[in-house]
Amino acid sequence: MKNVLRCSLLLALPLFAGCVAQTRYDEALAEAKYFQRQYQDLAAFHGELEAENERLRGELALYQGKTPIEAAATEEIDARLERLRQMTENIGTAAGVAPGDVEFVDVVGGYGVRVTDAVLFDSGSDQIKPEGRNVLQQVLKQITSGPFQRVWVRGHTDSDPVKKPETVQRFPHGNLQLSAARAIEVAAFLRTSGLPEDKLVVAGFGPSQPVVPNKDAESKRRNRRVEIYVLEDEDAAQR
Repeated sequence: MKNVLRCSLLLALPLFAGCVAQTRYDEALAEAKYFQRQYQDLAAFHGELEAENERLRGELALYQGKTPIEAAATEEIDARLERLRQMTENIGTAAGVAPGDVEFVDVVGGYGVRVTDAVLFDSGSDQIKPEGRNVLQQVLKQITSGPFQRVWVRGHTDSDPVKKPETVQRFPHGNLQLSAARAIEVAAFLRTSGLPEDKLVVAGFGPSQPVVPNKDAESKRRNRRVEIYVLEDEDAAQR
């Protein structure tokens, strides 16, 4: 009887191993497709940022006197800066946050919003605070005030590793996982508040893309942030 059972198990092992291998293959294939889509979205956005950098270098050359400055060009720049200043002031006033906690950034084809993590989350947490929800509601009003094509939500941390035992237990993969979890929570809040899910892209970068070097407490505070980039639909706005 033992020999029969042993033989049956031996015969079943290849079939079981084949099922496990196929399951792992299917999971790996699905994961590869997911990251391919994420890469394509981020690559498109990277192209937008590169174009914006090139445009800003051209504008800097104008200000440095390498080419004549046209009145129309300076008026356009001033108008964009005033728009961003007004957007920042409106959200800060409405949400009651401190100066510098919400910052608008001009990018080609749209704009970006940087919100410090202290406004949105408690230390080591991915649960959005009430004041953070107020800020995001104001950001959502800005996004939905005009047509847009895509919204990127990007989580960032400083360079300090995750150390608290309770935080390590929740985010065993450290800052990368924490930044992604926070970005997901912000995107989920925007979605449940009315933003179409098919226009949202989410990514976590951990400490890999600091705004400034992580040299002191203030610089680290600035680097701990969630960024929301909006690609506006200019063609729809003109119709």
